[in-house]
Amino acid sequence: MDLTAAERVLVHLHAFWNAPEPGRERTQAGIAEGAKILRSHVPRALQALREEGLVDSQDARLRGHTRKVRVYGLTEAGVRRARQLVGEIDTTTVDVDGRRTTLGDARKTLGLLPLAALGSIDAEGRLRPPVAQLEQPILLQRDEDLAFLRRWLVGPAPLAVVYGSRGMGKTALGWAFARSVSRAVWMEILPGADLEAFARSLAASTGVRTVDPENPESAADGLARVFGGGTKLLVVDGYGDVAEGIVDTMTAFQRRAKGVGAKALVLAQEATPAYCRFYGRKDLQVGLVAERHLRGLDPDGCRMLLEKPDIDDEALRRIFLLTKGCPLYLRAIREGDEATLRAQSRFTKAEIRLLLYSGGAAP
Repeated sequence: MDLTAAERVLVHLHAFWNAPEPGRERTQAGIAEGAKILRSHVPRALQALREEGLVDSQDARLRGHTRKVRVYGLTEAGVRRARQLVGEIDTTTVDVDGRRTTLGDARKTLGLLPLAALGSIDAEGRLRPPVAQLEQPILLQRDEDLAFLRRWLVGPAPLAVVYGSRGMGKTALGWAFARSVSRAVWMEILPGADLEAFARSLAASTGVRTVDPENPESAADGLARVFGGGTKLLVVDGYGDVAEGIVDTMTAFQRRAKGVGAKALVLAQEATPAYCRFYGRKDLQVGLVAERHLRGLDPDGCRMLLEKPDIDDEALRRIFLLTKGCPLYLRAIREGDEATLRAQSRFTKAEIRLLLYSGGAAP
């Protein structure tokens, strides 16, 4: 969906139309940054919008500043027009991890503003937001896991692998860690991807194109070249029961990683088969790879994620024993989301009813 400069300004200002006090986002400089248009084009766009009665302005003092500055906001007509544009943006169909959905649903889940989400769609219709744009996830009882990753980042091992079962919070942990590292790059291995799809993901995420996308050695060279441009961290999400070519690529990259000063974090399924492991025990022993396995939350963590401080002890015990503290299941119980429990777990219908009842989300 292509937007004019004026339309981008409207969509940007819509996010702040009911803010209690003006901020930098409503100044010309903030509008240029948020709307992703040239600073020199902002005055012309604002003037056109004012003439249409969609935008007005006032002089205001921003918090922390002594001088007043000119800030801009939407009129009632401007709010209506901006909502129409946001609605059109949100109906765009995108691919997220191999699933077709609307941009509106995807961006709200990821915590993205409309323009940031729209600008994160690649040429193949996949939503791939930079790590820096993703909303900071709420982590519970992951301080030791983050400390492990921080020690690894300053240590000698070029690769780290974090294992966790589905919904255990691998991606949330990776996001939180990557946001603390300057020049971090995120790429995903989509379900069912072959080596060619892996190479496309690498190119879309890093800009590095593989010379021969069907050759593991060439793909490994591409991974190594990511760190030639100043990248400090590469996160590879979605590793598990992957194609043989991807395993060979990661094995070859592991041999090159230390020589190119790489720091690559691989987020892998706990059930990753032995034949998909791209390193061995010796690599762990000599410090080429660091490994960590995520555990579920303890009962106190379950209580916090359920947001029920007064939950009955017996009900909490049932939930803890069945879910093993898996954050995905706990969030579904909190929201009364039976569909997610059915789709993402092996619970029986009776167990799902018991979990929802214990969490107070079902009669």
